[in-house]
Amino acid sequence: MLRPQTFAITMHIALYNLTTTTKIGGVESFVWDLGRQLIERGHRVSMLGGVGLRREPIAGVRVLAFPFISRRVWQAIPPLRRAYAEAKLLERLTFAVPALPHLIHGGYDIVHIQKPYDLAPVLLARSLGGPRVVLGCHGEDWYVADWHLARHVDAAVSCSHFNAQTVAARYGFTPAVIFNGIDLSLFGPGDADTELRADLRTRGYRVDASTPLLLSVGRLQPWKGVDIVIQSLFYMHTNPQPALIIAGDGEERSRLEALVQASGMQQRVAFLGSIPRTDLPRLYRSVDLLVATSFASETFGITLVEAQACGLPVVASRFGGFPEVIAEDQTGLLVTPRDPQALAGAISQLLNDAPRRQQMAAAAPAWAAQFSWPAVTDRVEAAYRLALAAN
Repeated sequence: MLRPQTFAITMHIALYNLTTTTKIGGVESFVWDLGRQLIERGHRVSMLGGVGLRREPIAGVRVLAFPFISRRVWQAIPPLRRAYAEAKLLERLTFAVPALPHLIHGGYDIVHIQKPYDLAPVLLARSLGGPRVVLGCHGEDWYVADWHLARHVDAAVSCSHFNAQTVAARYGFTPAVIFNGIDLSLFGPGDADTELRADLRTRGYRVDASTPLLLSVGRLQPWKGVDIVIQSLFYMHTNPQPALIIAGDGEERSRLEALVQASGMQQRVAFLGSIPRTDLPRLYRSVDLLVATSFASETFGITLVEAQACGLPVVASRFGGFPEVIAEDQTGLLVTPRDPQALAGAISQLLNDAPRRQQMAAAAPAWAAQFSWPAVTDRVEAAYRLALAAN
């Protein structure tokens, strides 16, 4: 096995990912935070993303936005209507056309991608004198022949052991596991927002000083299982009954709102929409439990780590990377996925046992500290050095 170089080296790094500049999500936050950390360590960093969302700039990070043809355009073509992977691949390839010359001639040492969809253009760039390629793995974005391309990367990293195992089964090699990082200067214990409950009451929700508050954070996608959280409210054995705050937006919102309406839960379930990341600590510190119920496409669980860093216990599905980011029975509980009664039982158990919940809250920040960015960046730099040392 090749050994990474042990001496300090300043690198010119391209963080190449279309959605970094078009969406807000776990992978996108990882890329922005990594860019900030690499700049602080003296590296040169450019972010290559798609034309779209504007975000707060990071001093020293150059952001380059390139046009692309959205996957929705491709999915409007009848043969591609249900070809999700192929539509995403075509979207990425149209992005690669204008970005490729810059990759080849940009003088980069490393290009770090986050999806296998980008393998073909970055490997082509490398063959034409471009940078070494580091593949970041955050999910299971497979497509025809990706396994062949992946074997030519210079290094690979994965966000959890769960994800590394799925990648190994597909590609025949095991990436180095590097957990996603969190900013402990942003996410940490602090004072609760005393206005939150009053704000909810003014919006018509049945919330008073004694009402337990549950929180769900994330994009409203089918596999996030937010409907399971809503259904679990019927099975709660607590007095008073809890209210649920949903922070996030997405394609499932209208269906979830209809579910709440049909079940008569309008006064107990609050949809806040997308919340700026800098406002999330305020929510984490002001509720009683974070609930995370994904049953697919969940390889890490950054919101679980953020919440624990703020001293918030977690109840989550035993799926994907979630068991790796929770200290079970110490900082939270794990339950069977897609089982609203099991979820309700775990939530009720903690809401009815304040001392146990407080013990979990006290233990959570120390557990979450292992995911701090300095430790994560050390491992990323090691992967970059390994890539530079590859033949």
